[in-house]
Amino acid sequence: MMSDEAKKQQEVLAFWNSRAGLGQWAGTRDVTAKQLEMEVLAGLARDGMSILEVGCGNGITALEIARRHKVKILAMDYAAEMIAAAHGLLAGQTLPGQVEFRVGDVRQLAGVGAGFDLIYTERVLINLPDWPAQRQAITDILTLLAPGGCYAMCENSQEGLEAVNQMRLAVGLPAVVPPWHNRYFRDAELAGFKMDGIVLEEVRHYSSTYYFLSRVVNAALAAREGREPEYEAPINQLALQLPPLGNFGQGRLWIWRRV
Repeated sequence: MMSDEAKKQQEVLAFWNSRAGLGQWAGTRDVTAKQLEMEVLAGLARDGMSILEVGCGNGITALEIARRHKVKILAMDYAAEMIAAAHGLLAGQTLPGQVEFRVGDVRQLAGVGAGFDLIYTERVLINLPDWPAQRQAITDILTLLAPGGCYAMCENSQEGLEAVNQMRLAVGLPAVVPPWHNRYFRDAELAGFKMDGIVLEEVRHYSSTYYFLSRVVNAALAAREGREPEYEAPINQLALQLPPLGNFGQGRLWIWRRV
């Protein structure tokens, strides 16, 4: 008999397969947040790098990096429909970089290879059920780095979300609840993570300005007008031009380095 956890993971897989045909909205309805993520990740790539993306979805971020840099990217996802969509987006494109898409699971990285200069995940590990599973995934990913290589963990923070919700409650808005299939990271867990030869080099609160503008200011203005806030609202777009302020946003980038 299948366990409750196995059933949930099958439901998560089915959810992501069902979104494969949604183009730029496949990974999230919030395309501005997605753009911020792509900018911060693309900024870490350099010509000549060997790159691994674990949990690539329909490949939008990998393709954007390959559009900007002469790199070799192996991009994998466990949702076969997402990989099929990624192949469709790649078809006919001539890019400076090379991209290979394949089906693969963050929980089964054996055979992927090693010696990557850059590995990144983008809201992938938050789909795992608990901290032990997330910790194991981080460990497995870090073993694939070349000396001096980095793992850019672009994931969501529970403390960052709580900071958003404190501000929302102050202006009469309800708290934001994580999606049913997500388990956000806790600061104390990551602070206690240790692995020989690995250092947590930096934590970037790249999304702070965006989440303040979108989830508090724009949402509050919309509520006063009796309507739902729009992700594409002009005030949200300002975050693409402004620097991140403070540590407010739920989207964070943890940069791990093999030394």
